[in-house]
Amino acid sequence: MFQPNEMVKVEDLVRLNEALRKSDPTGPSGYVGHQAGATPDAGGSLSALVPQSIEGMLSVATHTMDEIKLWKNIPKVSVNNTLHEYVRVDEHGLDLDPFIAEGGGGSDFATGQGNYSRESVKIKYMAERRQISDVASMVGMIGDSRNALAEETERGTLSLMRKVEQQLWHGNESLNSNGFDGIIKQIKDNGNSLDLKGSVPSPLLLQEVLGEVYASPNYGRPDTIYVEPRIHSELIRQSVENGRHDMFVRNPAQGITFGQQDIYISAPYGKVKVESAPFLHTASNFPSADIGDVSGITISTDFAVAGHANATTSLDAGVYKVAVVAVGTKGAKRSAVQTVTLGNNEDIEIDLSSVANPGSGINYYRIYRGTKDGAESTMKKIAEVAYVSGALKTFLTSDQAYNSSPIVFAQHTPDALQFVRLMDLIRRPLAETSTVKPFLLMLFGSPLVKLPKKMFVLEQAGFNETSSTAVNYLNPNF
Repeated sequence: MFQPNEMVKVEDLVRLNEALRKSDPTGPSGYVGHQAGATPDAGGSLSALVPQSIEGMLSVATHTMDEIKLWKNIPKVSVNNTLHEYVRVDEHGLDLDPFIAEGGGGSDFATGQGNYSRESVKIKYMAERRQISDVASMVGMIGDSRNALAEETERGTLSLMRKVEQQLWHGNESLNSNGFDGIIKQIKDNGNSLDLKGSVPSPLLLQEVLGEVYASPNYGRPDTIYVEPRIHSELIRQSVENGRHDMFVRNPAQGITFGQQDIYISAPYGKVKVESAPFLHTASNFPSADIGDVSGITISTDFAVAGHANATTSLDAGVYKVAVVAVGTKGAKRSAVQTVTLGNNEDIEIDLSSVANPGSGINYYRIYRGTKDGAESTMKKIAEVAYVSGALKTFLTSDQAYNSSPIVFAQHTPDALQFVRLMDLIRRPLAETSTVKPFLLMLFGSPLVKLPKKMFVLEQAGFNETSSTAVNYLNPNF
């Protein structure tokens, strides 16, 4: 028996708590550590402080590592400096005839020399801050994963890798000076891109792009075509409808499969796999509430929005919902949703000069709009604009396809594409200033497209949404 104020071992306290939990459930409810059983009754409440049944599998509400595609495929190269320099071969030599006369090849013959350029990429720092309470670290969690620190580390790693994957695709240093340019921007900046403006791609188009990249002077050999999942489904549908052979795969052990999951596009140098990459899609829905800590972000409830005459890029006449989200380091804050009515030959002009004051903690803006005459629920991200102090106007036109996604033709050889990293993923404990254990998951590095001419980007590729196709497929007169 323990004496008052006696210091006891943790093991003894654990055994005591176990004994109390196993005590008679019909005993006095006021006894320390004892709880009456949770018995539902009419109009009563459940007091299930002690779990009676434990689910052995933790439920995952978001993505898993299966959705992380580019990070797993991109070649990794370790570096030792925060500024990584490399040399790019732009030209092997002069494009002249190789013929010489007998005894020739002297000073009267052209001297060829490779054309080199020195390039560099800055190492960027990425992190995910997490924490667990002292209680969680001591008693663990319900289910198979009883180690709270290990479980929170795994969840934090998934969260960090989702953000890294998105930035590997879509990063733009002009929006956030602490970030890097993703591979899409690096490829587009060198001219290898085509804007589909919302058109649905076909396998023939993908085949033509492969031929273009392989031809002179690019000589590229993309090995993977990354597409958004709905575009991947669209390609499966087209292959089924246009195929002249049996698209049913019969396997006595597994039954019948309609269509093929693995799709390849024939290129002049061989077949190229089409890979589904969920994080290629950036046309997210308008958030229903502010995101994260927005205490440092100042944004007005209204911003100036009006129709603007532009016959060449005008949207369809109608009523549109428009809103702005100001994104900072710790959170993102919404503006109020505004409505603008467009006539013929007009687009939407947004004046952001009054949205926020200088020094209000904003890195950039995300701009959302809905469909013509659509409700607020149809609003999706349509553009991102860097934050500047003073007057800033931007336009939403028909050139900005609604709910589209890029298609990336990537060559994963280390001479063409790399992720240069200064440090592997690590967990770094932080100073404990309260009864929680904070820590950072950290990764230092940047993507590097060394030979952008050997790759290609199809911008703003469209797809058939379930909401529209279901109307046709469920219509008995279709």
